[in-house]
Amino acid sequence: MLMQILFQILQRTPVWVYGLFFGLLALGYLQSKSRELGPLRLALFPVALAAFSLIQVWGSFSVQPVGFAAWGAGIGAALLANRAFKQPSGARWSAASGTFHVPGSWAPLALMMLMFFSRYALALGAAMQPALAQTAGFAAGAGFGLGLLSGMFFARALRVWSQRKAN
Repeated sequence: MLMQILFQILQRTPVWVYGLFFGLLALGYLQSKSRELGPLRLALFPVALAAFSLIQVWGSFSVQPVGFAAWGAGIGAALLANRAFKQPSGARWSAASGTFHVPGSWAPLALMMLMFFSRYALALGAAMQPALAQTAGFAAGAGFGLGLLSGMFFARALRVWSQRKAN
């Protein structure tokens, strides 16, 4: 029975979602390698993820202001948490080349997969129980989770950016 339900869910998933999944896997793999990033490239991904998660909150819970507040709280929690964890460590700024050296890490892949499956589960939950998306508790939990995950990318980028001031 469970396998039939899972098969139906996967069968009804739009093809572009599979492309997105494999694209995120490839992007996560690339981030496992040390790389040099310019300031624009460093900022692009975290800003895009924050925008996409905010759009998700808007699209899913536009009538629930608590979703936006929770999203902001999630961003704030991620920024505070990264002050303690200080990730990624080992990043350096090179004034000569105008780039940041960022050591490879599997953490971005893990975060991308968490975000992907969270958004997938939110869409699935809303499709299976449309009334659920209208509850304040669901909006708050989803908003906080999306803010936290996208905020972690933003916090990591700010940590790397801080190396510019250190040199």
